[in-house]
Amino acid sequence: MNKYSITSGIRSLYANRSLLRSLVIRDIETRYRGTMLGFLWAVVYPLMMLAVYAFVFGGVFNARWGSGGGMKDFVLMLYCGLIVHAVFSETLTRSPSAILANPSYVKKVVFPLELLPFGHLASAFFNSLIGIGLLCLFLLIQHQSIPPTTLYVPLLFVPLLLLTAGLAWFLAAIGVFFRDVGQMIGVAMSVLLFLSPVFYPASSAPALAQKLIYLNPLTYPIEELRAVLILGNQPDWRHWLAYLGVSVVVAIGGLWVFQKSRPAFADVI
Repeated sequence: MNKYSITSGIRSLYANRSLLRSLVIRDIETRYRGTMLGFLWAVVYPLMMLAVYAFVFGGVFNARWGSGGGMKDFVLMLYCGLIVHAVFSETLTRSPSAILANPSYVKKVVFPLELLPFGHLASAFFNSLIGIGLLCLFLLIQHQSIPPTTLYVPLLFVPLLLLTAGLAWFLAAIGVFFRDVGQMIGVAMSVLLFLSPVFYPASSAPALAQKLIYLNPLTYPIEELRAVLILGNQPDWRHWLAYLGVSVVVAIGGLWVFQKSRPAFADVI
């Protein structure tokens, strides 16, 4: 049996779940250690970014969500898009250096390396939970209620997390051999922010652009998060199943590339 296989990688994630939790906690603590606000930055930073984008697009460019929509509605819709993009962007931006930044784990100790990029995803997801909590607070302040369809939010994140995990493993593997990936992915995530329906609904784009937008892996989770959390609509289960199927394939493929490349990490690093 192959020492590094998809099956062994999945088993390792489960067997080392306590270690994964420790890695995530350490990553979060390290990020805010030594700062005056400490953990409060996990709340302050996304609110600052939301304020900047809301001012530029809602204030300067007078963008609104649909006919008759006000500034408050635009901010809520905008924040949904930023939350989804942040999970994807933060994870993939850090993934190419996940192995390179920890050479001792590769050379000197026996360590479940597949936990490193997955840990970045878990940290990003933790930040998104804070964002979802703030969004629910905004809804309570503005509408005095939260739609019951909010219960579907965890299900909406399952395909996104699987897709992001697969891409994270893939980028972590090729980032060892091609160092330029780390520079390229940062630019790609910035471009993706404006090519995703974060600042606008996908339906508002021209017909040709809509076809491209709906191929964007972030379009479905962004649109559906708005639907269930703000509009109170049921998820589109047919699209959810299709997205889940693609995400499972990407997750398995990314883990396969990572496991196949893993024996060569020590030689390159």
